[in-house]
Amino acid sequence: MNALLRPLLSLATQIIAESSALASVILKCRTHSQCQIQEVPGKREFPRTMKMSGWQIHSYGDLDEVQFSDNIRIPQVKLGTEVMVRVKAASINPIDVAMIGGYGATLLNMMRKMDLEFPLVVGRDFVGEVVYRGIGAPKFPRIGDTIMPKPKALGDLEASGILYSGLTAWSGLFLSGNLRNLCGLLRGASANRKRVLILGASGGVGTMAVQIAKNEDAQVFVTAAGDASDMLSKLGADCVIDYRDENFLQGIHSNGPYDIILDCAGYGPKFASTIECNFDNYVTFSSPLLRNMDSYGLISGTVRNAISLIEDNSRIVSQKSRGIVKWGYFVPLRQGMEYLKKLAEREKLKCIVDTVYGFNDAIEAYQRKWGDAFGHQYQ
Repeated sequence: MNALLRPLLSLATQIIAESSALASVILKCRTHSQCQIQEVPGKREFPRTMKMSGWQIHSYGDLDEVQFSDNIRIPQVKLGTEVMVRVKAASINPIDVAMIGGYGATLLNMMRKMDLEFPLVVGRDFVGEVVYRGIGAPKFPRIGDTIMPKPKALGDLEASGILYSGLTAWSGLFLSGNLRNLCGLLRGASANRKRVLILGASGGVGTMAVQIAKNEDAQVFVTAAGDASDMLSKLGADCVIDYRDENFLQGIHSNGPYDIILDCAGYGPKFASTIECNFDNYVTFSSPLLRNMDSYGLISGTVRNAISLIEDNSRIVSQKSRGIVKWGYFVPLRQGMEYLKKLAEREKLKCIVDTVYGFNDAIEAYQRKWGDAFGHQYQ
């Protein structure tokens, strides 16, 4: 009976956590413009007649939909607590490319609370300077400040790639994976040498997850292409399993069991049932949550998500495994931001810069992200 109740209780907790995570994201998410402002020298005000340059899409589709314009109206600060930021550097994440094709449009459009869906500027990771403040904005940052203070050891390029991928990894390991007691928010609590397997560790989220897990004194196993082995070992991976090897699954099984399996490779929930060794938590960032809402609508999609999560875990229960399947998300909590900032200040967190592109070469950056690449691409 206890073997059956444990996954059911964990599943109920997971469903509650999904709701909390979505509520947090809905409160925080607002698409920003990665742009270069054509500012009048000496001015700090931005009347509606002023324009900026940027990359937009006017309909969902492939990369041909991404168009450059130097005649975009500068967005106005509508709320007293808002600030306007001039973007200095921005990184591109897989979700940015997926959104060009309409991924997550149903939920994300609701989250943005905008009257018009198009034109749409995709992107979420950036470093920039505050150029305008609402009358009720917090005392800091001031005009001329970086929107969020960054460690001196980080340049703009490295800093622009840390928050989204870093918070995604932090959320998956701590909030969903229980790497540390009380979601890693309790001082003094440790990971007690937990065993963590990171699938797809050479990407932006994966490289962050390796460093975070190692900082918590976990034993870190990773899967990646063989040519990423040296890079991942330097970041702290104890064992690298080449996913292109014909004995790939055997390598995963022979190194088990695991406390946490973090899926950064896009295998999805069903892959958990192919893992023959025991694990406590299988956390995947490739959940059907947004796809279900795109296909079935907001309400029916939410119901479908609950059913999908139950189905994912029922497969594991039927195999008499002690593992729980969970869906991981980017959750923008201040605790996570402070955690990443402290790691970076101690030079324990690096952002792997794959390729740097000029602002006018954004299409090449999107094309590169469409395929396989290490780390981040930058504009």
